[in-house]
Amino acid sequence: MDAPAMPDGPSAARWVDKLAAGLAVAGGVLTSLAALLVTVSVLGRWLFNSPIPADYEMVEVAVGVAVFAFLGQTQARSGHIAVDTFTLKLPARLNAAIDGAWDLVLAAFLGFFAWGLLAGGLDARANGLTLIQLPWPVWPVYLLCSVLAALACVIAVATAVLKFTRRLPPAAHTVSEARE
Repeated sequence: MDAPAMPDGPSAARWVDKLAAGLAVAGGVLTSLAALLVTVSVLGRWLFNSPIPADYEMVEVAVGVAVFAFLGQTQARSGHIAVDTFTLKLPARLNAAIDGAWDLVLAAFLGFFAWGLLAGGLDARANGLTLIQLPWPVWPVYLLCSVLAALACVIAVATAVLKFTRRLPPAAHTVSEARE
């Protein structure tokens, strides 16, 4: 399902789009590095009976951070799952307002996640919590995910405002709507 691209006009929409795209690129690079790590570890296990120690922990951290990095782009492109059974026949302006309201609900949850991750990171730091196999502290991961969740929250609020002010179209619900 393709969603409409951000309009070129408003600078706020461009700013949201650039921030979301930058975070998504970072998430893509991190995911690619995790895939490379798995490949090297599997080849090392197969060829030399020597995998990369604790590779699963590094991949776990990388994928967890990447998920938070992708949230902003998914939000900016209206890529989250939407159930539109009752709103398909409504006017576009009302659909944009409904989408904007749900964007604010998502923003509230993302803000809550950011706060929880920040609190968890500070607690992990205070207690010296580390990964199981590697002696790496986990608090930087918590804090990074907290920042990424907060940025996704900002993007969600921005997309809601853009939808309320009709500078961003409502989410496309079908491929044919996205092409119009």
